[in-house]
Amino acid sequence: MKRLLAIFGMAIVTLVLVPGIAHADDQGRRNITHYAVDASAAKDGVVSVKIDFDFDFADKPGHGPYVTLPLRQGIKGDPDHWRSFTITGVQASSPSGAPTKIDKETDNGALAIKIGNENKEVKGVQSYQLSYRISGVVNPGAGAAGADEIFWNIIGQQWEIPLHNVTMNLTGPTEVSKATCYAGKPGRSAPCDKHQVTADGATFSQDLVKPGSALTVVADWPAGTFVGAQPKLSKRFHPGNMFPATPATGGLAGAIALLGGGALLWRARRKGRDEEYLGLTPGLSPAAGEGAATVGTRSRRAPVAVQFTPPAGVGPGEMGTLADEVADPRDVTATVVDLAVRGYLRIEEITTDDDVDKPDWRLVKLRSTDDLKAYEQTIIAGLFSGDDNEQEVVMSDLGASFAGTLGKTQKALYRQVTDRGWFRANPATVRAAWYGIGAGIIALGALVGIALALTVGWGLVGLGIVVAGIVAICVAHLMPARTAAGTAVLAQSLGFKLYLETAEANQIRFEEGEDIFSRYLPFAIAFDVAERWAKIFADLAAQGRNVPEPSWYVGSQVGYFAATSGVSFASSLSAFSATATTAMTSATAGSSGGSGFSGGAGIGVGGGGGGGW
Repeated sequence: MKRLLAIFGMAIVTLVLVPGIAHADDQGRRNITHYAVDASAAKDGVVSVKIDFDFDFADKPGHGPYVTLPLRQGIKGDPDHWRSFTITGVQASSPSGAPTKIDKETDNGALAIKIGNENKEVKGVQSYQLSYRISGVVNPGAGAAGADEIFWNIIGQQWEIPLHNVTMNLTGPTEVSKATCYAGKPGRSAPCDKHQVTADGATFSQDLVKPGSALTVVADWPAGTFVGAQPKLSKRFHPGNMFPATPATGGLAGAIALLGGGALLWRARRKGRDEEYLGLTPGLSPAAGEGAATVGTRSRRAPVAVQFTPPAGVGPGEMGTLADEVADPRDVTATVVDLAVRGYLRIEEITTDDDVDKPDWRLVKLRSTDDLKAYEQTIIAGLFSGDDNEQEVVMSDLGASFAGTLGKTQKALYRQVTDRGWFRANPATVRAAWYGIGAGIIALGALVGIALALTVGWGLVGLGIVVAGIVAICVAHLMPARTAAGTAVLAQSLGFKLYLETAEANQIRFEEGEDIFSRYLPFAIAFDVAERWAKIFADLAAQGRNVPEPSWYVGSQVGYFAATSGVSFASSLSAFSATATTAMTSATAGSSGGSGFSGGAGIGVGGGGGGGW
């Protein structure tokens, strides 16, 4: 899936320098004559930075230089979060012998690093070295085809002196796929003087960066290069939401929150409960001709009985959606595999020229899909461009082109489970309605709070209404309710899930030549137990059982369930499932809502400024 949280329109935060730091009108003719950055990004996303620079104090001797680095940035479209950065291991030295005592001050979301001695002044050209580690700048999946990306302002527009001969060498865990850079006033897309992809990484250079300008670099690595390196978000508090509390306002706000929230919880409990057939064994529905069965509220304490087969006529995507009331990307992936098992597709494991050790997959359309369900046809239409058979698509090339199809497929799955009578109403619509109700109550509370705050100073009363709205949002996920028919299918589905989760090799029973592995694999993917399911059949093969080879999957192994390759095949299936799911999700952009390769100067992450003091 292309990304858990999208970061849009990230702009450089305006820094307010701490007291004692010189301002632009105090800088005179000071300038930096040489500024070299050496940055190395580790696999976990932590970047080690070393800066060598020569500071010319010109006609104004001073104590030393200072550098400011942002610790957070605002996120356009998301006022509730900051994008945060962690900076550690700050050290400084001076080859020219200048004082290098470090004084760090944090103010308004920025770290000011002062280098020097307040009791000693230096003059002329002094050389300095500054090093630190920073995390939070990597944007996994932000580039084309899900590439991992760094979109970084190495020089922010807060610098108060010009910087000459600026260079940067950026390396990572693997070779850089491509790189570019921008220089100039913030938002401009003019390229920097020079950039180059090297065997070790990427290099960038700019002869001059004027005060108020920025230098931004962009580099891509293959998808999955950085593990666990997600953008860091922190809560953003608004002073306008903070009102003084009094016994009167606090009591009234509490009463409103208690009564309103309690009413919403009662409503959720009453309307959000599943139904079930009373007097019937869980999983059974009334037989034709028996008349209407008595329907009551479902008991969640009923035991789950193991089912050795999935419910008849229920696809893995439908089962996954019914089980957790959410059409997950994993449900779509399971459906893709199910289509392959049923002969509509073939999945071929391939290697790429860029990385022979990293597998990719080709999907081949085999026959007409006119007989498929609506959500299945939506998937096929998103994967392949026409009606002809023998069409091909490589999984890693799907990228953002499939993102719209994913959403359409999820909507179609919701319609499918609703049209089959398993839910009283479309789960997505029900949740959206309650989210809307909650948002409306919150908006009402905010308006009431502001009105009362501006008139009688009772703004906190609005907070009680806001709390009731928050309760509505919190219970929104509980509101989709299954019908008695849906609960019956759910009981069978959960029983089959229990079988997939607990079955051992010696418990598998199938007729000779029957490919029970392939038949149940899509359901195992939907329930996230595919690797376990594959290993069971590897164990059966190791015991000498004749396990049918999948005809819908073409891979690098010879004898998929042989003792030496069964685990590898299980890993390949797990990797395919993860890759397919990732290919369907939207990229978390570094700054402007997309890849840095369509960006400009100063709109990446990081930046900051500096000068002398």
